[in-house]
Amino acid sequence: MSRPVLVGYDPRTLDQAPVHLGVMLSRRTGAPLIVASVQEGLRPIALGSEQTVPFAVTAADEELVPDCLPEVQLLQQELELELEGVEVKCRALLGASVPAALHEAAEAEHAGLLVVGSTRRGRIGRTLPGSTAERLLHGAPCPVAVVPHRWTRDGEPETIGVAFVDTEEGRDALRGAHALARSLGARLRVLTVVRPTLSMYAETEAQTATRRAKHFEDVLGEHKAKAIRAAERALAEFDGGAEAVVDGFIGDPAEVLVDLSQHLDLLILGSRGYGPLRAVLLGGVSRRVVDDARCPVIVLPRGVEWALEALLGAEA
Repeated sequence: MSRPVLVGYDPRTLDQAPVHLGVMLSRRTGAPLIVASVQEGLRPIALGSEQTVPFAVTAADEELVPDCLPEVQLLQQELELELEGVEVKCRALLGASVPAALHEAAEAEHAGLLVVGSTRRGRIGRTLPGSTAERLLHGAPCPVAVVPHRWTRDGEPETIGVAFVDTEEGRDALRGAHALARSLGARLRVLTVVRPTLSMYAETEAQTATRRAKHFEDVLGEHKAKAIRAAERALAEFDGGAEAVVDGFIGDPAEVLVDLSQHLDLLILGSRGYGPLRAVLLGGVSRRVVDDARCPVIVLPRGVEWALEALLGAEA
């Protein structure tokens, strides 16, 4: 059974960009759709035995609204009129912070994907993670999608991109992207980028009398071809079912991926290969991509309880 898509809906901005992505994925995968808003709800927390009182209350974040139920009910009515054949539930959650409430809801609902919007500070069409997105990207029990402010999608998704590096995290991202592209009937672009480094200049020098010096452009071409072959080998491990192409590029990986994002309907990234489990630990490349991408970005935390394939009813 497909795990649900959990969408965080901000009752202050009423930005439906995360809802649009949740609806699109729910329609195409058959996953149940849950849209949740968080309102202020203080609750007691246990204190240590040496304290004079057994309980205290947590202070609520300033970003919380006192009551989001009217916005939630209105959205439920709108979605029921718009959607047919899609199981959708809109809920008002109580909590001291939006990230904590959504995190708890994702665990309670066994969500296959958690979708949130970007901050209002960024320009329209740009993904600029606010405190909610950034805090959810650490410790999330499932993949997290960050959607640009006021993003919309007309029609069915056509192209899904995945950033590939030949690591365990890169192969996890490729596996999830391939499964999602197959389910959505979308074309998969496997994107691998070679960054020029100073060490590559050493490869231009003649090593022996029979081995001539190389142009730097030739060295870059060799590294690009090697990266493409690695991506093709990884892609060949899957049974097909999705149209897929491997594209190799030379340049700054973040700049290349951000530029390509305007031609994608969805971009999937893995997280760094070290650090605590269930943490994204955005590196320099992934952080810049999430910040500036023009399409929704799905980030896969390390060591989550269920991978992106769980959204499609396939446990990893």
